[in-house]
Amino acid sequence: MQFVDQCNIYLKAGNGGSGVVAWRREAHYPEGGPWGGDGGKGGDIIICGDQNLNTLLHLRYRKKICANNGQNGQTKLCSGKKGEDIIIKVPLGTQFFDRDSGKLLVDIVNNHQKFVICKGGKGGYGNAHFKSSTNKAPTLYENGDLGEEANVVLKLKHLADVGLIGLPNAGKSSLLTALTNAKPKIANYEFTTLTPILGVLENKKRKIIIADIPGLIKGASENKGLGFQFLQHIERCQLLIHVISLNKADHSKKIYDDFLTIQNELKKYNKQLIDKQQIIVANKIDVDGSDKELEILKEKIKKQSIIAVSAIRKDNLTTLKNKIIAICQKQKKKKPTESSTITLQPTKKFDRKFAFKQTSPNEWTITSKYLSYWLHKIPLTTKDNIYRFNQKLNNCNVDQILKDNGAISKDTIIIDGIQFEVD
Repeated sequence: MQFVDQCNIYLKAGNGGSGVVAWRREAHYPEGGPWGGDGGKGGDIIICGDQNLNTLLHLRYRKKICANNGQNGQTKLCSGKKGEDIIIKVPLGTQFFDRDSGKLLVDIVNNHQKFVICKGGKGGYGNAHFKSSTNKAPTLYENGDLGEEANVVLKLKHLADVGLIGLPNAGKSSLLTALTNAKPKIANYEFTTLTPILGVLENKKRKIIIADIPGLIKGASENKGLGFQFLQHIERCQLLIHVISLNKADHSKKIYDDFLTIQNELKKYNKQLIDKQQIIVANKIDVDGSDKELEILKEKIKKQSIIAVSAIRKDNLTTLKNKIIAICQKQKKKKPTESSTITLQPTKKFDRKFAFKQTSPNEWTITSKYLSYWLHKIPLTTKDNIYRFNQKLNNCNVDQILKDNGAISKDTIIIDGIQFEVD
């Protein structure tokens, strides 16, 4: 399966359905009365975490995802049907960013965690909603609200407790196989592993997820090799296991220089990575000459203990497993550094302030989110609706403000391409 850990998508929730103007026309009801139903709510776009997914491949070619609109209201007080929601399943560890601002919208870290990333528009009211003691036959009705939209960037950062890092041919895949239930491809050449591979270390108290992070070489933090593509998957790990081969043939220079290569790349990519707790594992003690290489490594790295193992022969793996379990149990007690979700801010009410510009001697163009919203919401097709929108203009004190700035009666006001007159 192809591994994809980033993609861009345009999301659009459904628009609300419009209300209608309708009248009761039945025998024995000569007075009739308003009978127009409300429009249905537009469908939401909902993100859902799925632990069975490990790639964004299913979303790579979906550039646009739109939910259904709500249906319009009907006569006999029947409301329109709600638009169907769209649920987008993503792997755990997927982050959604606003493409324009770069702001993090949500971080999906739990199985079945749901988040409404785009809310469907509210349905508009039919004329039955506006019936009152002073207006028993209203011709008022509304269009539905527009559904929210977003241009988002999805980035997958695998949720693993432990990350295996090291140069190609260090034996990370063999070690992952020996420690867990994973079955990665293993061969004696560089870049055998092309995607992060997850395995589970079984423990009585909990399951520990271990990830084999491929492609780290000198210059990985500068987009060389495969490392730049997968370094982000290390960021969530509680513990890093730096695997170093004791086989002299696997080293480009000296064994300690190769150790420093990986440490420097971590530091260049993200300084916080170098502060993560690490276990240094010297692999391939079954190879001739490994004793000398191990002595050199221990002499150079005195501040950290080194666990020497053979992933092939499974030598000393129990010691390594116990240390991994002990550290992960201790880390679990600490408070999490990341929030499992980010709640949406409540929808803000539009400010009644507006901007205006005199585009000709008797013409004024107004820009206002408040008036634009109500101009869409209130269709100017009935006298009642026209009167209602004029009330919205009065709420903003449009006429007086324009007159204070030189406008006169009968001057033209343009709002979103629609013309009105100054009283």
